[in-house]
Amino acid sequence: AFLRCKDRMFSIRFLSVSPCAGFSSSEALKIARKLDLCGRMHKFQNASAFILIKDHKPDFGAKIPTRLINPAKSDVGRVSKVILERLTCHLRERLRLNQWRSTADAINWFKVEGKGKFKFLSYDIEAFYPSITEELLNKAISFANQWTDISPSDIGVIQHCRKSLLFCPKGEVWQRKDSEFDVTMGANDGAEVCELVGLFLLQKISQFIPKQHHGIYRDDGLIMVMAPNGPKTERLRKDLHRCFNEENLKITVSMPSDGADFLDVSFNSKGSFKPFRKSGKVTQYIHHRSNHPPNIVRNIPDMVITRIRELSSSKEAFDSAIPYYTDALKRSGYTNFNADFDGEKTKKRTKKVRTRNILWFNPPFSSDVETNIGRRFLNLVEKHFKKPHRYHTFLNKNSVKVSYSCMKSMGGIIKAHNRKLLKEKMNPDTAKNTCNCRVKASCPLNGECLSKSLVYEATIKNQRRGVPLRRNDRG
Repeated sequence: AFLRCKDRMFSIRFLSVSPCAGFSSSEALKIARKLDLCGRMHKFQNASAFILIKDHKPDFGAKIPTRLINPAKSDVGRVSKVILERLTCHLRERLRLNQWRSTADAINWFKVEGKGKFKFLSYDIEAFYPSITEELLNKAISFANQWTDISPSDIGVIQHCRKSLLFCPKGEVWQRKDSEFDVTMGANDGAEVCELVGLFLLQKISQFIPKQHHGIYRDDGLIMVMAPNGPKTERLRKDLHRCFNEENLKITVSMPSDGADFLDVSFNSKGSFKPFRKSGKVTQYIHHRSNHPPNIVRNIPDMVITRIRELSSSKEAFDSAIPYYTDALKRSGYTNFNADFDGEKTKKRTKKVRTRNILWFNPPFSSDVETNIGRRFLNLVEKHFKKPHRYHTFLNKNSVKVSYSCMKSMGGIIKAHNRKLLKEKMNPDTAKNTCNCRVKASCPLNGECLSKSLVYEATIKNQRRGVPLRRNDRG
């Protein structure tokens, strides 16, 4: 299949039409029954896929880089996500590999290792998600199995979530021609699969680079080249290409430099770092009069300034970066904030606090509602679950908390409305929802309970005669 955009053609990876889209649901049902999670999982979601055009790339004029987003996924992916998170966490602790999960992890690594004479070498794995093959994932699982035990059932769950279909707005179902395997962007466990493969690649790179001098975040890697020179750097670049080519992965390696822009921080070989943002991007925060919970709006300036403070190694770096963000805050209506590097910092808690099992109530917030929903809810809990009650241990002011959730933004409402109209236009036969019963098989009107202008007929019988009654429903 091909997508045409501005007289250019670029192919997608799903090449053959599949006659059946329910192959994954039956396997997911077996896994859910085995794990006793049938009542907590949804069936396979037949959501339409779409393609994002990455117009922020520097070579966008010469070619059109794209990203395929496939939201169709099995709910078993949530189970696979937990399995992979536990697995990758154990491997990171056991092997001491620098796989970063946030900017703070990369900064902590730089503070420890960023000493002496060195240069930075960064690399990027091209199309990392779709380039992960079944063979590469099996290698990563076998590598992980050398350091920890992985049950066959866990491997089966991970492999099941790699089966993917592509659903189009017009109703067609596409399946890969060579196999059903794919690591999709939008999968519940897609990031965790990339982390597992990343650990396998880090271990391979550690054969020719000391593992304390390099690390990776998803598809972005950073290397410290100690005592750099021309021949040494060139050999290192060739070794990196050879290492990734063995796994059928393509990378782009930068030239060695004294600085490196990594995630949202810019490192310098002199031991300093400062915030980094891509050029051409305009930062915009929610307005102080927007329809958001007051505690979120109130804390936005402090959160922004604290973030810039954490990304700055010195007061000079902070002072050079903060004006751009204070201007963005002022455009959003915030005026009362303290943009100081030596301002109030969050104190780390040293006392060990006992963790509780908290039951959260998340009502949607709207400034149009004057009733204090959170207070009313907590008062009801305190009224109906007093101490003699058998559920007081689980439902009390210490175990039940309230946190407001945000309503959909106007942009989200408009997008949802447009998707609904486009779906009805492209596929009018399946766009109408004719039944809202939870169990479709037990619908009293055979899946047509939302039909309008019905005539109901019933017969009332007594000992002497039956009287037929009719009711016309125009709703």
